[in-house]
Amino acid sequence: MSTITIGSVNCRGLSETVKRIDIFTKYKDLYDIIILIDTHSTSEKEKQWLHEWGYVGKFSSFSSKSRGVAVLFRNTFEFKIHGETIDLSGNFVILDITIQDYRITLAAIYGPNNDEPAFFDNIKNKISHFGNSSIVVVGDWNVVQDYEMDTLYYRNENNPQSKAKIHEVMHDLDLLDIWRLQHPFEKRYSWRGPNRKQSRLDYFMITSDIEAFVISSDIGISYRSDHSPVLIDLKFSSQIRGKGTWKFNNSLLKETEFIEKVKGDIKTVIEEYESDPSIDIETEDKQFNISYQLLWDMIKLKVRGSAISFSSFRKKEQNNKEKELLYKISLLDKKTHRE
Repeated sequence: MSTITIGSVNCRGLSETVKRIDIFTKYKDLYDIIILIDTHSTSEKEKQWLHEWGYVGKFSSFSSKSRGVAVLFRNTFEFKIHGETIDLSGNFVILDITIQDYRITLAAIYGPNNDEPAFFDNIKNKISHFGNSSIVVVGDWNVVQDYEMDTLYYRNENNPQSKAKIHEVMHDLDLLDIWRLQHPFEKRYSWRGPNRKQSRLDYFMITSDIEAFVISSDIGISYRSDHSPVLIDLKFSSQIRGKGTWKFNNSLLKETEFIEKVKGDIKTVIEEYESDPSIDIETEDKQFNISYQLLWDMIKLKVRGSAISFSSFRKKEQNNKEKELLYKISLLDKKTHRE
């Protein structure tokens, strides 16, 4: 199967026709899926923009002066869109899509400038609605992952609550920052502002099952914007994946955080399917809209997902620590040889 390149850039407004056509032409030659952020598109202009683009696209429009997200496709590969969630405030497009026989949820987002963690909680819920285990989220998050590694000449750490929420979403959806994973010690930035400020606000988050298909990830050269594009090259395997096997890791039972998560999962499932929420579970037998067997299966499914997600998160933590230690060892080794 051929390589699919997905690129995303905050283009700082495309209301001006000359700039819009120029940007379309520029990125059509570079990417198979082009995600444009801060487009300043309006619902009235979407058909005109699609005509100028020349193929399929999805828009989250708001006004001609602010916000807007567009996901534009080229006819260079096979894909099918099964469902979509479009934000009417111009902040995200979420697609349930099959790309070359591989089904994923593709989310393009424009994060708020202010510290609004509820936005990312909403994104998580919208993504989860489609039920796909494979997820790609990309855009201008307006939040950095690591203040030390991802900013330059910043005096304060911006949007700390949103950052904490993003880390929570990463944990729940088994997402990883693919560029940072492939460039653990590199300092590069996707946005440049006044007073020489720079930061990495634009990035891809993918589920761990897609990591093996990512040939490369990069931060490109800016063009008519103060943001640089970010991109990944994907090559999906032609081999159809089986369900595989999974075995519960008993060591999770010693993790207080995991135990609390499971308790919350059980409560969530019970509340979702109970007939009368007013009945106290501790004093009365609850009645449910589904059979007890199906309820038990739903609880197991929920807990299984949490166990896989938690295990994957712990593994990534360990891998990052190992990489950091190896890097420090290599620095010490070089220093020793110089002396």
